[in-house]
Amino acid sequence: MRIRTLMFAAALCAGPVALQAQGASTTNPTTTRREQAAERREAANGRRDAAMERRAAMTPEQRDAARDRRAERASAMPAEQVQFRTDLRAYQRGLREKSADLRSQMKAGTLTSSDMATQLKAYRDANRPSNPRSTKPTRGTP
Repeated sequence: MRIRTLMFAAALCAGPVALQAQGASTTNPTTTRREQAAERREAANGRRDAAMERRAAMTPEQRDAARDRRAERASAMPAEQVQFRTDLRAYQRGLREKSADLRSQMKAGTLTSSDMATQLKAYRDANRPSNPRSTKPTRGTP
């Protein structure tokens, strides 16, 4: 009987704590994710607005100087990095086209979403250009 009483007392004491922990972990997680996404979106918009304000506040001489610095950075880029950037743009354009084509096939009912995912993965693995500055192995290499 004494053990049963102790167990009941422990359950009464731990009950509110367990309920609090449960309430914190099982509350609607999508709202917190949505709130976090909204906060990130607001922060990005704030950074974009600040950059636009800085650019609007520049004098024509400052804008010319910034343009010259961008051109100087681009011309100082190694040739293999320039080639990687052009290859990456072509890859991204092809990926967008492939994705749009597969989406239209999926809407027509000739393709399932899992088939679309495997085809996109195969396209990415086959066509993704490797960055010459990267020290990490690409996805396709073991």
